Amino acid sequence: MKIKQSIDINSVVNSLIGKTCLENVDQWNSQIRALSKAITFVENDPLLAPKLLSHPNLSTSAIMQARIIGITGLPGAGKSTLTNLLVKELRQLGKKVAIFAVDPSSSLTGGAILGDRVRMQDHFRDPNVFIRSMGSRGALGGVARATRSAIRLASVLNFDYILVETVGIGQSESEITSLADSTVLVLMPNSGDEIQLMKSGILQLANIYIINKCDLADASRMIQELKENITPNAENLWHPPVLKTSAANHEGIQDVVKSFLQHEEFEKNSSIGKKLRYLRLRNEILQNILILADEVFQEKVKQISIEEIELLSLGKTTAMSIANAIFQKELK
Repeated sequence: MKIKQSIDINSVVNSLIGKTCLENVDQWNSQIRALSKAITFVENDPLLAPKLLSHPNLSTSAIMQARIIGITGLPGAGKSTLTNLLVKELRQLGKKVAIFAVDPSSSLTGGAILGDRVRMQDHFRDPNVFIRSMGSRGALGGVARATRSAIRLASVLNFDYILVETVGIGQSESEITSLADSTVLVLMPNSGDEIQLMKSGILQLANIYIINKCDLADASRMIQELKENITPNAENLWHPPVLKTSAANHEGIQDVVKSFLQHEEFEKNSSIGKKLRYLRLRNEILQNILILADEVFQEKVKQISIEEIELLSLGKTTAMSIANAIFQKELK
């Protein structure tokens, strides 16, 4: 569903970058309100995303200083509770934090429970913590389609950390690794054998591994299996730490935050880390091109004649032939 009301994009952008301020509201809270409004618009109308994010005032202000941390893992591993504790630890260090929690959307109604706000009530009154739940809306890879746009909009407010908690992963949902600077994979003891873990598409891609709920079972075997599978051969590569935590007992949280800093330091000082960061930025450009192309080609597909569809149904042409004709015509 697209928003039918018209908006003044200049007004939203100027409020977001702090150029203008809402009446009787301080500048920071005015910017936070503008951020919420802008994210709502890009979630509901994809055509507004390029208009907002390509705005000249925004593109010159969106200095990407925030460290993006992707938190993914098996359903029930305690990602939300762990995220809540990580935010608490980062706030104690004086860091400003934004959280985007992606929840699965119903394939029937399109709705989502958006329940992560309930688990993060400790931070609602903190003006330096921004919490936003987002429905996946059918997007694959564990993140919502508008997540990238939301991150870029939030970066204007100079958060120190942006945490993205994904939908629980299956065996191939690893989109978060191309979006986050550091990807955290949350597992729990007795969550499957080594082969099952290896089938997870993100297993070889995460930067930090956490075995949560270690108060419930012995995690030594899983830790050993992980280390055998993820340790790189070369010394100059990042060696992902495997950490034990217990969200219930508030144990191991400081070690996780330290690993954020260590991975950030590695990327800054390593040529490999720099290449990976540039690769993520290139992928961001590609994903934005695909979003723009999707809107264009959806309209083109609707314009395909009934005659062509009938030929396709009779096997007298192919879907690729029709698609290629549309694509080549659009390229010209």
